[in-house]
Formats: sequence, C-alpha cells, structure tokens
Amino acid sequence: MAAIAALSQNERTLRYVIDLPISSTEYNIWKPLFKLFLSVKDDESTICGRILQSLTRRESDNSQISSYWSSMLENGLLSTLIQIFSLSKNDDALTSAFLIFLNLLNEVPQIKNDLDTIKNCFSSMLKHTRSTNNQILTLLGRVLSCLSTDKLLIDSMVEQGLIETLMILIDKQRSSQIIYPYFDCLANVIGKSYEYQRKFIYSKNFLLLIVRSYLQDYDLNLSLSVIRFIRQLVKNNEELQNILAHYGVCEHLLGALSASSKELQQVSIEAIQALSHKNQKVQQILLREHALEQLLNLLERTNMSTLQVAIVCTLWTLCENNPLQKRDVATKIGVRKLISFYTIKSDEHLLVVTDAINELAKCAASINMNIQEEINHAQGIPYLIRLLKSDNEMLVLSVLKNLQLITCAPGFIANRKNQEIIVKNDGIKLLVALMMHAKCDIIQVESAQSLACIALSNNQCSTLIESTLDFSYSHLVDLMHSNDVNVQLKASNALATFVYNNSRVQLFLKNHYQFSFDYFQKFLQNNNESIRCITAFQVVVFCGLINEQKQSVNTAVGCGILMDILRTSQIDDAKSAAAECVARLAHMKSGVPQAIIAVNVIDYLCNLFSSSNDTTIGNASVALGFLSHIPEGRRKLLNRSQTSSIRYFKVLSNNIERSRAAPLSDYEKEQSSTNIMNFYLPNIRQKV
Repeated sequence: MAAIAALSQNERTLRYVIDLPISSTEYNIWKPLFKLFLSVKDDESTICGRILQSLTRRESDNSQISSYWSSMLENGLLSTLIQIFSLSKNDDALTSAFLIFLNLLNEVPQIKNDLDTIKNCFSSMLKHTRSTNNQILTLLGRVLSCLSTDKLLIDSMVEQGLIETLMILIDKQRSSQIIYPYFDCLANVIGKSYEYQRKFIYSKNFLLLIVRSYLQDYDLNLSLSVIRFIRQLVKNNEELQNILAHYGVCEHLLGALSASSKELQQVSIEAIQALSHKNQKVQQILLREHALEQLLNLLERTNMSTLQVAIVCTLWTLCENNPLQKRDVATKIGVRKLISFYTIKSDEHLLVVTDAINELAKCAASINMNIQEEINHAQGIPYLIRLLKSDNEMLVLSVLKNLQLITCAPGFIANRKNQEIIVKNDGIKLLVALMMHAKCDIIQVESAQSLACIALSNNQCSTLIESTLDFSYSHLVDLMHSNDVNVQLKASNALATFVYNNSRVQLFLKNHYQFSFDYFQKFLQNNNESIRCITAFQVVVFCGLINEQKQSVNTAVGCGILMDILRTSQIDDAKSAAAECVARLAHMKSGVPQAIIAVNVIDYLCNLFSSSNDTTIGNASVALGFLSHIPEGRRKLLNRSQTSSIRYFKVLSNNIERSRAAPLSDYEKEQSSTNIMNFYLPNIRQKV
C-alpha cells in the first residue's frame, strides 16, 4: 500500500497510511519504501527518493523537524543511504540520497556516532567526487564539510582516502560554488592532526594551485573557505609557512584587507597571524609589503570588536621579535584605545593588549609624555586589577609587570596617585594573596615586586601591605632559596625594593636576617649583563645585611659593576639596565649618589645619548636629573653640556625638567637645600 502510494507520487495518501495507528509488527511501512529506493529500476528509485525527500523536509525554517526521522532510522534508513552511495548509478536517486543524508546530519546530528560502525561508509561517498553531475558534487561537498566537524570521524575519513581524493577533485573541478565546501572540509581535517597537516608539504603543486588560482577567484564563499584552509594549514608549521610565503600568499592575504566583506577581512587577518607566528622570515616579507600600515589603518576605521581583536593580535605577532617595533605599534594605537579593548568580551586579546601597554609604560616620563598618568586617566587600573583573578598565568604575569611599571617609573620614581588607586580598588589584597598562595613561584615573586613598587616612597601603603592577610617578608627570604635561580633573583629584587630608602623595613630585616655574599656572587658572575646590573643594585641596597664584608666594600662592589657595564658593554639593553639602576642609586640615602659622581658616572651616562634606543636615553636622562640635585653633579653636567653636541641634550633637558618638577620624597626634602636652583642648559645652547 505504501509502495503504491509512493509510486503514484501521492504524498498525501502516503502520509495518511504512515500515520495510521498500525503497529510495525502488523505492517512495516518503511521496509517496502526503502526497498523501492534501492531498486535497480531508475524510475522507481528516483520516484521513491523524491517522496522520501518530501517526507523529511521541513515545511519552513522555523517549523519542527520531521516526525518521521525516528521511525525511519529504526527501520534502516542509514544503511539504505550508504547502500545507495555504494551501488547506485542513478544520479537522481543519488541526489535525493545526498539531500536526505544532509538533512539527517543537520537535524539528527547524533547519528554521526553510528557512521563509524558501517564498513567503507566514507569511501562509498568519496567515489562520487568523480561524478560529472554538478548537483551531486555540490551536495557531497556540503555533506563532507558537515561530517568533518565531528573530530571523532576524521581519522576514519582520512583512512578511506579523503585528503588525496579531495586534492584530485580541487585540481580538476574549478567551479567556485562546487568547490568551497571541500576546502571547509580540509580545513577541519588538518586542524585535527599535525600529521594530516604535513601531508600537504609534499603536495607543492597543489599549494601552488591554491595561491595562483583559487586565491585569485573573487567569489566570496570560495575566498573565505580557501583562506580558512590556509589559516589551518600553516598553523604552527614553519615549513608550510615558508612554502606558501614563497609562492606569494602574503600579497593575496594583504589584498583581502581592502575587501568590502568584514568577514573576509577578519579571516585574512587571522591567516596572516597564523602565517607569521614565530616565523621571522615571513614576518619580514609581510613588513616589506607594509602589513603594519595596512592593519593600523584598518584598526583606525573599524568599530567591529571581533575585527579589532584579530588586528591587535596580528600586529603583535608581526612585531614579536622587535621591541622597538612593538613600542612603535603600541604608540600608534594609543593608550586610550588599548585600554578600551579591555571592554571587548573576549579573552584572546587580553595578553596582547596588556603587553602593548607594558611596552609603553617602560618609557621614562618626559614633559610631553607620561604613560603612567595616561593609563590612570583612561581608567585602566581597575581593569588590570580585575585581570589578576584570571586563570591564565601568562596574563597574570603581564598584569603584574604592568602594575610595577605604572607605580614605579624607571629610576624608582614612585607614582603616588596610581599607588592609591590600586589600594582603593582592593588591589593589595589580591596581590598579597597571589604572593603568599599562588601555585606558580614566579607569580609569587612578581606579585611581591608589584607590592614593593606600591610601597615605594609611601609609608601608608607599606604599613597597609604588612597588615594585609598573611603577608610576610620571611616568605620572600624563603623564595630566595628556591631551586629556580630566576625565582631567587626576583625574590631578592622584590625584597631590595621593599628595603630601598625605607629604614624601618631595613632595620626589621637586619634584626632577623643576614645574607651571604655568595648568594649574590653567582649572579654577579653571570654572562647576562642585565642580571649582573640587577644584582649589583641589590648588593648596594643590602650592603648592611651582607655580613662577610663592610658596607662600604659592598657598595663599592655594586657600584663598580654598574660603572663597568656602562663603560664597556656593547649590548644596548645591558647599558639601559645599568642606567636605570644608576638612576635608582642617584637618589638613595647614605652618600651613594656622591660616590658614583666621583667615579665619572656623569660622562658614562652622557655617552648613552648616542644610543638609538629611546629607553636607554630616557633612563640616562632620569639618572642625570637626580644627580643634578647634587652641586658636584650639576657642575660636571654643565661642563659636559658645553663640550658635547647639543643634539643629545635637547632630549636631556626635556627629561630632566620632567623629573625635577616631580614632588620630592620626604627624605629628599630633608637632604636638599631649601632653595633648589633649577637646572637649565645654557641660553646660548638653547638658541642653537
């Protein structure tokens, strides 16, 4: 009865028969229909395919799924479809079968779990890639694309020849509307396994075809699919990155940035990021083709949050090996815009944005620019404190570095406003909790360093920190004996920052602890000159707590190492670190500033103005600004300014006036004369 209704194409009668309250044991409606669908007679299988297609189709997008799926599956629909894929040569029946199967996958997705149990299930479909029927090829592409979203099926699909078969099809069939789902399928497949990704290394003709043919097609769907495929293909694979860059993929991806489609812009940006990730060679190619400028222009024009996230992450990837470039990019974006990105609901960009702000905050303040103040005015500090609760350790470390930089400028210049804002936003409690209880030792010591920066030149904050939760200086002393030398160095540096110009903390530690010079000796002999600088500073600060030698000897050792690095080092970062440590010593108690002036530190610092690194020049300027408070330092600096090129000292005056205009600490007020004479360059030089 059901078969007769189907062959007469009377859907209404067939539905009536199906809906009759007859048990399947008395009369199974579906078996004869499926048998008819498998008929060797083309007209029977075609008619039955179309009627089954009608029964399972939704009446509209908003209507419920067909009520017949469950009973059809119970009576062998899935095995029937696979048999048709395997045996049928009737294009009409195959078209109906693929349509029914596609609807089944979309509306009953759990059916995918049963496919692995059917032998040669995928190869029976893949053989139809040789079909000359465009409708079958289109439907097959959509089916494979849908199946490949289930990672559990991918291995079986690949074992049955998916990758090789699709590469042949893509080479043969150039119709954009037919081909694009196959690229989606391949993108899903290679995202599953590094081994599947590597299969394409040996298919260079296929890769060349993609770049020189498919990337030049202007069909939007095809462009999106191809670029998504490229993004997955080059992900964390330097060899494929280099091959595609050599074939000219960079030019095509950058060209897509000017497309009108925001979606195409975004996938292109993500592909550029994947292509250049940890690959200096590709980064240089993209930079030569003005990728930074194009991305910055696009960032300026767009308000789409997802696009902004993609652009910022890609910009940072392109600059990952060049600190100067990072700072330049961060400067062009601007502090306010960077902080505004914290409002975007995404975790992907948070580390990049925080790192970018850190790059800016490293700069010494000047009359024209003070990044610490800008971050405060842009309401950035509350966002940073909230990020301390993140589970991402890298992000937390970046935030901790940021808090250190905005509360303690180069040369240990405390920013009281930012310190107080952190206190108001309950930052102290979070930082103490991280210092005492974080699972990662590095986070503990970096949290301690942040607390030390907040306490710098601020007795109220220092007292508050000591009374918060279970804070203890002894915990830092314990961390100085960690198995990780990096943790040791950071722990002693945090402790040195707490002690710096704080006689109360210094006296407390002196009564309870003594440090061995051997602890510092291993760092002073390190090949890394920046580590030697940090340790030399610690030796000077802890000079009264190192019991093997007199305080004067410890001070001389620390200052001597810094002078040697300033005088002889060929590494710009090391000289910058040494200048920053000298800037700290330049406003220490106990006559240290006078001592370093006596060993020609003014000349060594002035020599740094020939550096191409703004940070080095800024640190030198800050140090000279403090040393100019001392009459002998001021005299030597004036003498040097009369004998050296003015091009260096235009920068010098800018930074010195900024640091001298800042409020003095209580100690500096006590030690300085009541009428401080402001330092200016000679008038004749200013006119030049």
